[in-house]
Amino acid sequence: MMMKKLMMLSAVAALMLGGSSYAAGVDDATVKIPAPAGSIKLHRSGFDDFANRYALSNGNTIKFTQSGGHYWGRLALEDRVELFPIASNIFVTAAGTRVEFRDKGEEVVIENYERLPMSVAMKETNVRVVAAR
Repeated sequence: MMMKKLMMLSAVAALMLGGSSYAAGVDDATVKIPAPAGSIKLHRSGFDDFANRYALSNGNTIKFTQSGGHYWGRLALEDRVELFPIASNIFVTAAGTRVEFRDKGEEVVIENYERLPMSVAMKETNVRVVAAR
């Protein structure tokens, strides 16, 4: 009886200690990128050059807006997503999309575009789209 309890405790301890390494699975290539804890604060007018609609290189459009101290991106007919500033011209989403505005907002480059909210999931990964006004 004592041996049975020891074996049971060993199995539970092994699961508790090693179980987290198996949680995602060996073949799971998903990486979660949390919004940066040290996001910067933009000046009140720091987003003005970027708050526009852009025609993307893949034929879609995206509109960037500001509401108070929050920044948003929204693909046409889709849900908006919050953008977190990590530099005065670079933003990321909680899902890992990176948005970089160049030339005072005349150009925008979006990395990991497929991670934006879309009604139709993309099969591609690491998609990069570019737009110019």
